[in-house]
Amino acid sequence: MLQLQIRTLAKEDIQQIVDYYEDISTQVTDNFLIDLYADLELLQGNPQIFQVKYRQTHVRYMKRFPFGIHYQFDTEKVVILAVLHTSKNPKVWESR
Repeated sequence: MLQLQIRTLAKEDIQQIVDYYEDISTQVTDNFLIDLYADLELLQGNPQIFQVKYRQTHVRYMKRFPFGIHYQFDTEKVVILAVLHTSKNPKVWESR
């Protein structure tokens, strides 16, 4: 399994999502985090299974939530660049 690195801005994305869902329901927040952790574990084990969307960046779209996990990887680690709502321009993380 590869090392997982989550960039600071991606952590901020996740925190904003959690804060939003906390206002709705703690159960929704819990479900989001369960799905997120499962997807991150999947990426650590098999990062190549999702296609390149742009500039060496892969995207794993979450199944139950409208977010994409944008990441890059090499032989040693998976780097989470952003967790963005699917309605946002996926290249937004490049300008941050």
